[in-house]
Amino acid sequence: MKFTYKSLLLATLLSAAYVNNASATMIAYEALPTANSDNTSQHIAGGPVLADDFQSMISGNVYQVDWWGTQAGSNSWEITFHPDNNGQPGVKTAQHFVTAVGNDDDGDGIFSYSALWNPQDMFISAGVDYWFSVANAAAGWNWANAGVASVGSEAYDAVVSTGVGPDGGPHFGPWNGTMDATGAPTPEDFAFRIHVVPEPATIAMLSLGLLGLALRKRPTKATTKVAF
Repeated sequence: MKFTYKSLLLATLLSAAYVNNASATMIAYEALPTANSDNTSQHIAGGPVLADDFQSMISGNVYQVDWWGTQAGSNSWEITFHPDNNGQPGVKTAQHFVTAVGNDDDGDGIFSYSALWNPQDMFISAGVDYWFSVANAAAGWNWANAGVASVGSEAYDAVVSTGVGPDGGPHFGPWNGTMDATGAPTPEDFAFRIHVVPEPATIAMLSLGLLGLALRKRPTKATTKVAF
């Protein structure tokens, strides 16, 4: 099997595009919304603050985060990433305060939010458990429920904290299972998406994969045997 000029050029151009363009990102985790939940996440000293776990499919630096829920009373948000500590969020690794305006294009009451993660100070490794938390500055914002993750995976249900940690906020826990409006336990997962700038090893694997596909699709020349 020979490497064709076109397939080699395609793989080379793909690699160069990812290496030279920091905004060329990939979805590392995605769980899309099904309905708004009864669980509120608010950035005040006592919370409540929600967190949900995820496993990324690829390794890289977080570039953008998206999330879904009810219409928020404020455009100001607090977002944190935590390592996993025996099935609960550990001490937060990275925290950003962002501005995001909700959009409900289809009128179903589920608003979508998005923000760039800048600076890119959160690196996630493929197959490792992390926790993602988002809270609005105003009261009454509910994080939307999600179905099965379409990209990546989860190992635990979402948790909520109303404690006041050493930094004056609830991000140090204690963390407990989520509850519905009546106070009954409701194991839930929430809707969010994480984009990353892939690390070079991932880029190389993608290039090799495309190269392999290009070679598989390469037609073979028919040969004719001549008998003497």
